[in-house]
Amino acid sequence: MSEKKNLKDGSAKLRYYREKLSGNRIPKTRIVRGKEQSYFEEELERLYFDEEVVRNISLDKYSQNIPYVDGHLTIINNYMFDYWGYLLGAEGIALYAHLKRYCYGEKDYCWPNLELISHKMKMSRNTVKKYLNVLESYGFVITFNVQNADNNNTNESPLFKMRKKVPLLSQEQCAQLPKILQDDHDKYLRKLMTTSEQQLELDPSVNYDEFFISLEQKGTVYLKPKQMSLFEAEKQSGISRRLLQEEQTKEDQARWTSVLDQISKIVSRPSYDNWFKGTFAINQSGTLIIYTPHNLVTEWLETRYQPLIMEVLSTIDNQIQEIKIKTVL
Repeated sequence: MSEKKNLKDGSAKLRYYREKLSGNRIPKTRIVRGKEQSYFEEELERLYFDEEVVRNISLDKYSQNIPYVDGHLTIINNYMFDYWGYLLGAEGIALYAHLKRYCYGEKDYCWPNLELISHKMKMSRNTVKKYLNVLESYGFVITFNVQNADNNNTNESPLFKMRKKVPLLSQEQCAQLPKILQDDHDKYLRKLMTTSEQQLELDPSVNYDEFFISLEQKGTVYLKPKQMSLFEAEKQSGISRRLLQEEQTKEDQARWTSVLDQISKIVSRPSYDNWFKGTFAINQSGTLIIYTPHNLVTEWLETRYQPLIMEVLSTIDNQIQEIKIKTVL
């Protein structure tokens, strides 16, 4: 019995994943014009997908596809050059053609070398990635990064799931065309309606955001655990604290100072120094986010002092409806 092959026609077990923003921000520093600058970098997480999920994706089932019309076909349907070219750009059309040439027969996926394609198109690798994102936003391709699980999860070239049929522009997309192309597109559709044996949906609007949300629900989240030295952790905490405090308004500072003044009169001096000193707070749409320097302080305030904080806060600012206590990381 022949061995079942992976999507790259090999026998190795491959792992397919996409990267998405995790919602966490990591404090970083960089040197700009000789000066150190702090900033937040969005953290990425990986969504892993079973091979059958990737295999069964069909971009061609979304929207209305252009039917075969004798004389309208070159290597790629002329509709791509005449109308999609304005939205995808010449580079996007060229990249789509390069990817599609590898999808021979009924195969709707490929894994060409992006460096080789960048040389063929005489553009940088970053520009190739830019137009991959453009093609993905319009539903022509979806990219999966690949790891070889049989070779210590080493990264391989990405796998591209392709749309092979050309979709009709939606009315919203047609409205983005210059007037001369809009008129030409209307003329094309009128002719197509009289020659095509296929029933056409003339406003095939597709929400690809919904498609990607449904795809993400089929994946498994993996966030690589971080291993930092104590020095690195303290440095990162300091950067994060500085950035967060820069987000504080004068109203935030005055509000929290008033809260701390009242609490210092209620609790003992050692308790105040242990659990309230070094904290600060930021109002986010009616929720007061209280930041602490350590997880232990966060836990202690949540379990022992949260009702007291809310009680004192209500006498100072009754617009605050909720408080959340977080550790500066």
